[in-house]
Amino acid sequence: MRAMTKSPLRLAREALALGQSALPAYSGRFSRHDFTQPQLFAILVLKLFLKTDFRGIVAVLAEWPDPRRTLGLKKVPHYSTLCYAQERLLEKGKFQRLLSAVWDRARQMGLVDSKPEVAIDATGLESRHVSAYYVHRKGYRRFKRKRWPKLTAVAHTTTHLIAGVVVSQGPSQDSPRFPDAIRQAATHLHPDRVLGDKGYDGEHNHRLCREELGIRSTIIPINKRNRGRKWPKSKYRRQMRRRFFKRKYAQRWQVESVFSRHKRRLGSALTTRSKTTQRREILLRVL
Repeated sequence: MRAMTKSPLRLAREALALGQSALPAYSGRFSRHDFTQPQLFAILVLKLFLKTDFRGIVAVLAEWPDPRRTLGLKKVPHYSTLCYAQERLLEKGKFQRLLSAVWDRARQMGLVDSKPEVAIDATGLESRHVSAYYVHRKGYRRFKRKRWPKLTAVAHTTTHLIAGVVVSQGPSQDSPRFPDAIRQAATHLHPDRVLGDKGYDGEHNHRLCREELGIRSTIIPINKRNRGRKWPKSKYRRQMRRRFFKRKYAQRWQVESVFSRHKRRLGSALTTRSKTTQRREILLRVL
């Protein structure tokens, strides 16, 4: 496991190299060619790292020459340029190419082991900057949130890199997001073992991993479901009942550490308001 960098310039340099390996220089033949797509992607990453908005990162680039020099900028982009760039660069196809480039970079650095182990879980993010303590003391019901952005992630337990992402709205059940997240993770690395909590208990999830995706082991504890049945009828859930590897399952907490680091470094509250822009911000946070 490696520590996260504290240097904005080092992060910008890495994001620029990542964008150059995954994205074409320009989005179209007849575009203005003022900025390359990798440059815009690196600026967006730097914006999140510095916890500012589009106007804020433009001010930073205008006043600090070092980021401009690192990114090779001849001029500072307008804040609306960055807003439109985030919309284009976080489309499904381009996001997957960028995530694949992350894992290619990790393999080049020797961070991915031969039998990778992944853990899946979900977490909620704040959709507005409201003091929970103030709301609790005052008892204002109109401030209580009804829905919130929900991130389901498949994380590599060794490096804490995220291989599969599904963005939805909570509160909701975890299990329906399992197939999309695991299939996405399987395109970036071939997991040897999948760890999940009781929220993902289901024979169909075991079958998807073992029979369709070729994953050797799945460790998901049984949710008793108040049915009074001592032994499950299905094959893989009976295996979980017969022999459960507690020592291996103990590594599931690694995904909790991923979420903890995510919120400590980038904050638990999103800066955007609509569901579409919140989804883009979450995907950019993952990258």
